[in-house]
Amino acid sequence: MMSNHTKTVPRLTVTIARIRACCPACGYAANQQRRVAYYLLVGLYLILMLGGCGGNAGLDAYRHGDYNEALQEFKNEGDQEGDFAVGVMNYKGEGVARDPDEAVAWFRRAAENGHAGAQYNLGILYLRGEGVQKDRSEAAHWFRLAAGQGFVRAQYNLGLSYARGDGVVKDLREAAHWFRLAAEGGYGKARIYLGGMYARGEGVVKDRKEAARWFRLAAGQGYVEAQVYLGVMYARGDGVEKDQKEASVWLRKAADQGSPRAKEILEGLTANGSALL
Repeated sequence: MMSNHTKTVPRLTVTIARIRACCPACGYAANQQRRVAYYLLVGLYLILMLGGCGGNAGLDAYRHGDYNEALQEFKNEGDQEGDFAVGVMNYKGEGVARDPDEAVAWFRRAAENGHAGAQYNLGILYLRGEGVQKDRSEAAHWFRLAAGQGFVRAQYNLGLSYARGDGVVKDLREAAHWFRLAAEGGYGKARIYLGGMYARGEGVVKDRKEAARWFRLAAGQGYVEAQVYLGVMYARGDGVEKDQKEASVWLRKAADQGSPRAKEILEGLTANGSALL
């Protein structure tokens, strides 16, 4: 069974290269008129690639809930993957008392050896001031290293850093650059943010068609805010050909996921055939 700490501790990113290699299949801020709810919504993720691949004693023990054995095996590995896994277990309190300070030490070892997930997690912990003194510049530093390795969540967070001037000098062009990389990597929140930048012409040449394209990609991934924006654009004929039926399709998807704004706009469309925006 999993530790009781799992439900109360934010999740951390675990990407184990050997597992991804042998198991390829394993392997924001949309509303620009509101305060961006960022960074900590990305959180500290746990992606354990445990299924389908064997041969690693630490992973096998972890999968079976034997955290003490898993912890020892990961320590014995002596590589960045093992160090990272030990960091995760110290952060989560699995096989050991929860200790963010110790987690930072293990993440740093892995990060300094080039582990992108550890670099990302260090960035998050510096951002939170957990296990280390809060330091947004240091957070941006680690996000940059992970982002340079193609880690899309780090690319997104680095984009947010530049968009807000948080830990770095504010630079909307640089923000758009990192959002684009994350968006092209399939990260829906980055697609929403990039769409918003195209809609307003921030850091990029204003292009409502391009905005609609990125919103459509994110909407297709099920992101409610993107579905609302795309529905509104179809209702207005903004960046797309005006199409009330298509507007209703996307707004209904968002409404079905509980969006009060989508429901409000749908009521306007139903009442008078035009969007009340």
